[in-house]
Amino acid sequence: MPIRTCLTLLVLLVATAGTPAPPRRDGAVIRTTGSTNSAAYAIKIWSDGSALVTVAGRSPRAFRVDRASAARFFSAAQAARSDPGTFARCMKSVSFGTHTTVSWHNYTSYDLQCPPFSPSVARLASAVAAIQAAAHLQSPMRRIPLPRDVRMIPTAAPEIHPT
Repeated sequence: MPIRTCLTLLVLLVATAGTPAPPRRDGAVIRTTGSTNSAAYAIKIWSDGSALVTVAGRSPRAFRVDRASAARFFSAAQAARSDPGTFARCMKSVSFGTHTTVSWHNYTSYDLQCPPFSPSVARLASAVAAIQAAAHLQSPMRRIPLPRDVRMIPTAAPEIHPT
């Protein structure tokens, strides 16, 4: 290698040696399954507070969470991964029940809509609720209207209305 190339590399090395590396951006995904009356969605959140919500059937939408909330969420995810408590199922309606989980660094939480069985999972559920509120997620109710006749109380004899 010529001396000029070596000197150039040495100058570049010295120039960049004092430059700190940019902070590492961590990320996680909050998923809520859909049900008969609500659409499924996923929230991708990063440690700098940036986030992206994707509701099933819609385009992704960006939003921000303050850094303190993001830090609380990632701290809670780390604690819940270390101490997940004991797994227990909770009863839900088959057609209306949804499940909310957090995926972070090869860890997937239990359903956060079930009662927490450890303080760390309770903190994670609370942090997730704050992020869902920041995303302004309103579960769109998809109500299927019933015909008016079905909701009427049947009479003993059919009513005849003159026209």
